[in-house]
Amino acid sequence: MSGIRLSREMLLSENAAAAVELFRKVGLTVTTPEERAASLDQTLEGVSPSEDVWVFGYGSLMWNPAFHFAEQAPARATGWHRSFCLWNTFGRGSPENPGLMLALEQGGSCLGVALRIAAEQVRSELAVLWNREMLSGSYLPRWVRLTGPAGPIQAVTFVANREHERYAGRLPRARVAELLARARGPLGGGSEYLEQTVAELERHGARGGAMHALLRAVRALG
Repeated sequence: MSGIRLSREMLLSENAAAAVELFRKVGLTVTTPEERAASLDQTLEGVSPSEDVWVFGYGSLMWNPAFHFAEQAPARATGWHRSFCLWNTFGRGSPENPGLMLALEQGGSCLGVALRIAAEQVRSELAVLWNREMLSGSYLPRWVRLTGPAGPIQAVTFVANREHERYAGRLPRARVAELLARARGPLGGGSEYLEQTVAELERHGARGGAMHALLRAVRALG
């Protein structure tokens, strides 16, 4: 059974209270609107008001971005790889059966999707994105260099905050598979999250790799 699919409306500031309450119920610290605004301001330092901004998605942002964008293209980040390294006890897991979420960690490379936000919508759409990715503080925004079909792209993305309480570190693949196979929350199951991520990677030409191997391990658990 599928869970709730995120929509842009859910992530608007006036509607974020439900997510805040959910985080607090499972004992997570929540960033304030002022902290998120300050983080966004800092990230956009040096970006001209007339400049478009690219966002790099490597997990659910590839198949459920939930913000307005003008263009998307497959892209690869060098020097970073996706990893199931963040505990999830609220969206695709519970305190009793915690799941895991993807974040970027240093090393290797990562195929994903670059999403271009038009200049006039940069502030409004990144504010929506910050309400999604920066609510608990488990991610850190970073500018990364991507390689896309039309050449290099500078994009903002979200990497693991290793100092955060949700950071799980590098777990054995068998343990990750076990957690993903059994975890479920309001947004669905961990296995569905992995299935959709792999499907999106395959849509952009990936036919093997760590996520495919992990999916085989999850499927083997039934």
